[in-house]
Order: sequence, then structure tokens, then C-alpha cells
Amino acid sequence: MAKKKDYKKLSDEEILAICDDNVGRSVGYHDSELSRERANVMDYYSGDKPKPIHDGNSKYVSLDCWNGIESMKAALLETFSAGSKIVRFDPQSADDVKMAATCTSYTEYVAHRQNDLYSIMSSVIHDGLIARAGIAKVFWQAQEETTSEFFENLTEDELDMLLSQDNIELGEHEEDEIGLTSGEIRITRDTSQVVIENIPPEEFLIESQAKSLDSVLFCAHRTKKTLSDLRLMGYSDKLLDKIGEHTDVDLDTDLEVLSRHDSVNADRGFNTEGYQDQVRSVMVHEVYLEIDVEGSGVAELYKIMKAGNVLLEKEKVNRKPFITFVPLPIPHAFYGNNFGAKLIDTQNARTVLTRSILDHAMITNNPRYTVLKGGLTNPKELIDNRVGGLVNVTRPDAIAPMMQSPLNPFTFQTLSMLESNMEDTTGVSKLSQGLDKNAVSKQNSAAMVEQLATMSQQRQKIIARNFATQWVKPMYQLIYQLVIENEDQAKLIEINGEYVEIDPSAWADKRDVTVELSLGYGEHEKESQKYMAMHQTFQSDPSLQKMYTAQNQYQLISKVMEMAGIKNVGEFLTNPDELPPEQPDPAQELQMELMKKQLEVQERQTALGEMKAQMDVENMKMKLELERLKAENQFAIQSDKVDLSEAQLNHKKVIDTAELLLAQQADEITAIASVNG
Repeated sequence: MAKKKDYKKLSDEEILAICDDNVGRSVGYHDSELSRERANVMDYYSGDKPKPIHDGNSKYVSLDCWNGIESMKAALLETFSAGSKIVRFDPQSADDVKMAATCTSYTEYVAHRQNDLYSIMSSVIHDGLIARAGIAKVFWQAQEETTSEFFENLTEDELDMLLSQDNIELGEHEEDEIGLTSGEIRITRDTSQVVIENIPPEEFLIESQAKSLDSVLFCAHRTKKTLSDLRLMGYSDKLLDKIGEHTDVDLDTDLEVLSRHDSVNADRGFNTEGYQDQVRSVMVHEVYLEIDVEGSGVAELYKIMKAGNVLLEKEKVNRKPFITFVPLPIPHAFYGNNFGAKLIDTQNARTVLTRSILDHAMITNNPRYTVLKGGLTNPKELIDNRVGGLVNVTRPDAIAPMMQSPLNPFTFQTLSMLESNMEDTTGVSKLSQGLDKNAVSKQNSAAMVEQLATMSQQRQKIIARNFATQWVKPMYQLIYQLVIENEDQAKLIEINGEYVEIDPSAWADKRDVTVELSLGYGEHEKESQKYMAMHQTFQSDPSLQKMYTAQNQYQLISKVMEMAGIKNVGEFLTNPDELPPEQPDPAQELQMELMKKQLEVQERQTALGEMKAQMDVENMKMKLELERLKAENQFAIQSDKVDLSEAQLNHKKVIDTAELLLAQQADEITAIASVNG
């Protein structure tokens, strides 16, 4: 097993030496090569170049750089700030949909309301197009805001209860004769937040052969700060006194800064000489460097703050706070091509040709003359170019116009070719700007114009996607991470007209970000039409109606409104989940009551009918039973009569038999008596 190599810790002096060496290398590159290029592009963008060759020539300048940069910037800004939500956090599961929407809304709140994202994007895009790369810095800024409020006639207990809160302290106050206190309280509120700021290109330093921001070992932000600024940042006077009169690179004399302010002849910044020491400016470098401070054998990312030759702070950090936008990237290189520089040749050529046309027209209208010596009575009369003025000559051939070469017939063709070349270079055509009148004709349908306009914007779409993936997506992810790491308390904020409770401590550690962009002729309208077609289909199809709930309709219409640039959807549509239970109007309620009464009457009539039918059935049963009983009785009576008749007959037979027997016996007795007698 190999023996572990011993590494020594770095002292503050060694850390400063490493920082100064890397800063010096980067400054030498940035303040020479890049600064000259950027300053040159800025001069062309401002219309200061090309300069006229002679003082008497036309001073016309073709603003091709300005037109190309501003057209591309307008297209990108319209895409990313036209009102529709282009960024959303993807839900990680079906149960995470609502939380993902909340995260999206809050990051939008941080970007657009706590920061002015539109202005930041405008500056970043402008720097990217004119200076190869646009840089933004996203960081968490701890800050507090103290406000004063006044109170009157509070008792001691009321005042103690008021001052029991941690963020309230008592200011100037007075107590009256009866013990009531009036005065001032100071309320300190934590206003810490995510800050997004655009960094001027000359203030950002990076390795001269950097491939990407993620892979570099060194990058820095240099800026001028006053001693007052450093004190407010928390640095002690002991450290600030060590800075002394240290001099560093003065950004006021940087070529880019001078070129940027050349239009107002601002050659220097604020003069602090002979002024208060508190506003004396020093160059502060915020360096992000991968070094092994502890000698562990593993280099880690450190944030190092230095002013002059003084180390103000060193801190281990997780990430670099910079986000960059390179419109025309070059593989394996941090800086891409310069969009504005590509237009310089076109601007030079168009300016020279147009000036030649103007100069030729001027010479044609005001030609130079050949004059014979002594042929003029008064030479001043010829010099005076007054319309209709007289020139006295001594001979007819004393004055003759000087011969002039005709204008080259290919000048206008070359101008047209250069215009087409500029469209090819920038990807911004007249058609996409709505300036080509030839595209709108009777034979060109609206669909054809739309197709041509969309095809002409392919390069704009590529640059827009570069901006989305390089800048917008990382920016939202960084905002999300900073919010999770620093906001540990729930807060109630207003989003789209609704108050939503935000608790970043319950959010997931990481989320995927999706950027949806629509760049082209009427693409927002086409997308919204798709959703409206879906809405009509779902409503008209009976099999889909039961699946197309009120909540689904609310989400779809909200999406259409957002595409149309309407952010405050809540002012026009209410979420179905927040609707109160539906209350019928009085007329409907009365009608319902009448229907109930009618139903009750019908039910009672039905019940009475059923009772009557039941009673009829019972009566019929009773009648049948009575008839049965009557029939049974009659049958019994008849049976009894028959039995009685039979009994009477039998009795009669018995009597007859007895009588016969008695008669026989009487006869026998009589006979016996006769015999005996």
C-alpha cells in the first residue's frame, strides 16, 4: 500500500498569492483581447463606427449591429416574458402535483416580484449578444429592515406585553403624570431573500482557456466597493484599515466602460479624492477557487473575498453563484462567438455604399466647376450657392461643370445582397419581423405566410433554447436550492389572487425543471386553439363528459388564459375547490316547495286510493264471507229440515209401527177375550 503523501495547510498569505496569480492571468486576457473586441462592438452598436474618411463626406451609419442585436433581444424577451408561465417543476409522483405547482409559483414569485427578472433577462441577453457571454449572479442575501411605529397612552403591562416580542425594541418615549407611556418602537423584520443581479462583462473573470463554468478551477467577480459598503457587509475596521491606499485595476478606465458611456462623454466615475474616506472605493475580488486549504489531499471549492492585499473572508461553499448565457456557443470553450461582431463587416460595407450614394447625390446637385482664369467678374458670386443667384462672366465658356463618374450600377444590388447576408448571419429576417410587404399578397395565403415566418426563425429558436437550457433552467434550480437551504419558516404570500402558505422546509431536496417556450408566428395562439378544441370535444362527447370535471375545465381554461398573457387568472376564474355550496334562488326554492306540496298531495291521494281499494277488497271479502256463512246457514237449515223430516218420518213410522203393534195386540186381546168369553 502506497504511503499517504503529506500536504501542508495553506496560510492566508499563500491563499492571497494563489488568488492574485489567477486574477492577474485572467485580467491580462479579459482587459486586452476581450475588452478591445467588446468595445469595438459597442462602438458599432452605438453607431459611432465606421467613421467618415473625410470631414466633407456623408456621416450616415447603417445600424446593422443595433438592428440585429435589438431584433434578436426582442424575440427572446417576448418568448420568455410575454406573460405565459414557461417554467414549471415536474411532480415526482401523482401525490406531488399540487406541491410541484406550489414550488413553481413560489419560484416565480421570487424571480418576478422579489427581483425584477425582466430587466435582468434583458441585460443578460444584451451582454450575451454583444460581449459573447451574459453573466448573472444568484445568491442568498441576509438582511433586515427596521421600521418605526408610534404608540400613545399605554400602561406598563401593555408596554411590557408589546416589548415581549423578539423583533421589537423601545425607542424614544416619555411617561406622563398618571404612568401612561407614549413614544416610538422599532420593529426589525427579516427581509432576507434570493437576489438575482446582472454582472457587467468586464467584472467577471475566468480562466482564459475555460471549457465551461462547471469545470473551471477559478472564476471571480471583481467590483468596486466603498469602505462603507464593506462595513455594512460586516467586515471589521481592523481589516479595512489594512487595505490602506492600495491601488488596483481601475474599471473606470476600462475600454468597455468608456465605450458604454462614450455617448454622454463620461470619461471618469465619481471622484473620491479629497472626499470622505468612507466613500473611498477599493477593488474587491470575490474569488471562487478550488484549493486544498487544510492539506487533506483533496481540493474543495472556496469563496475568498479579498480587497487589495487583504484577505477579508474565506469560506467553503457548495457551488459557484454564477449563471451564464452564451448565444453562439463553441464546443469545449466557455466563450462562444460574438453575435454583434458578425455584423461589423456588413455595417461597414452598407455604410460605405450608402455614403457613396449620398455623396454622389450631393455632388450631382452641387457639382464642382472649372473656371477660366479671369472669366469671372466676382468669384464670390460662384461660391455663394444661392438658388437663382447671378454669376457675372466675361466670356460664355468661363464656367463649365467638372466631369464626374457615374454611380456604379451594382451599388444597389450589392446593398440588397448585404441585406440578405445580414439576415443569413443573424437569423432575423424581415419576414419574421413583419416588415416584408412582398410576403403578403393575394396568392400567398395566411398559412403560407405563417409557415415562411416560422421557417425564418429557426436560428432564433436555437438561441432561445440555448438561453432556456443555459440560463433559465439553472437559474430556477438555483433559486429553489437557495430557498430550501435558507428559508426555515412558513410564510403566507399572495399568488394569482390567492393566499398560499409556503413552507420550503417540506419541499423535496431536488426537482426537475421543464422550460416550455413558443417562438414563432402565432405559436401561442395555435397552442391555445389546441386546448380550446380539446375543451369543446370533451364537452360535446357524452362518454367524456363524466371524466371532464369542473376541476379539469378550470385547469384547461387557466392554461389558455396564461398562454394569452393573463397572469391573474384568479381574478376571472375561481377554483372549483373554493366555491361555496350552491344555493338555489328564491324562485327555484318556491318552485321546489310547490313541487314538494304537489308531490305530498299526490302521495296522499295515492295513499287514500290505496286505502279505498284496500277497504273495497276488505268489504268484498266480508261480503263473500257473509254470503258463505249465509249459504252455510241455509245449507245447515235445509239439512236440519231434512233431518227433521226424516226424524218425523221415522217417528211416524215408529208410531205407526207401535200403533200397528198395539192394534195387533188389541186384536189379539180381543180375540183371546172372545175365546175366553
